[in-house]
Amino acid sequence: MRQLFSSSIRSRYVTYQMVIVSFTVFLSIIILLPVAWMLNASVRPIKEILSYPPKFNFDSLTTKYFVSIIKNETYQQYFYNSTILAISTLFLTVGLGLLAAYGFSRFKMRGGRFLLLGIMALLMLPTVTLIIPYFLLAKTIGIYDSVFGLVIVNTAFILPICIWLLKGYVDSIPIDLEEAAMIDGCTRVQAIWKILVPLVLPGLVGTGTFVFIFSWNEYLLAVTLTDSPESQTLTVGLAAFFGQFIRNWNSIMALSTLTSIPLMIIFFLFQRWVVRGMTSGAVK
Repeated sequence: MRQLFSSSIRSRYVTYQMVIVSFTVFLSIIILLPVAWMLNASVRPIKEILSYPPKFNFDSLTTKYFVSIIKNETYQQYFYNSTILAISTLFLTVGLGLLAAYGFSRFKMRGGRFLLLGIMALLMLPTVTLIIPYFLLAKTIGIYDSVFGLVIVNTAFILPICIWLLKGYVDSIPIDLEEAAMIDGCTRVQAIWKILVPLVLPGLVGTGTFVFIFSWNEYLLAVTLTDSPESQTLTVGLAAFFGQFIRNWNSIMALSTLTSIPLMIIFFLFQRWVVRGMTSGAVK
């Protein structure tokens, strides 16, 4: 009887695992199909891809669409602008977010809870509702159509969620560690740098990766606050391929592939840190 019972449990477990794996593979295929189509359309003429019945000819494979974009000085400027925007927003947001999160976590200030709630309320505002105020402010202070203006606006928009993510992580670090360091002669800044930062590093990496991806993919603010290729980003350059009566699908897919490569590399390198950083701060 025990053998029959154990074999029944084992068969149910195997069946359950097979169902889970099959379902996961099915979802993975659905998710990866657009990616496969993007890669396919970036190296083959669009007429061949849209032909019916479908056909595949190895002789038609080409890299000319990638080469034409890489050699284009305008798109080189787009890549440069997007890189500057993402990296600058990353350091500004994470640096300011960590200091603000530390202040809210370690100091009891009058009205601090209401200030935190006000920061959370900013997260509920859709980006489109802030377009006109950002546009008028950028025009007034003279940062319209500049990468610097985009950095400031993106930092202001994404800083609230960065503060909330990092505050949850700082709350999980015992304050006794910093107090012990200050008793041994460290200043508060030294205690933060030598004690707190190494402990919250997974949270910083996870939050920083989120900030980088958001800034790299941002379109609405970039298309509103810029007007020339000298300050526009890759997302704006990608939208330029969509004409009123024609779509240059091969160039669109090639540029989309080139734009996705940095994000895939970053997520692949920091995947473990991202998952750990996003979940550890939730446990106090």
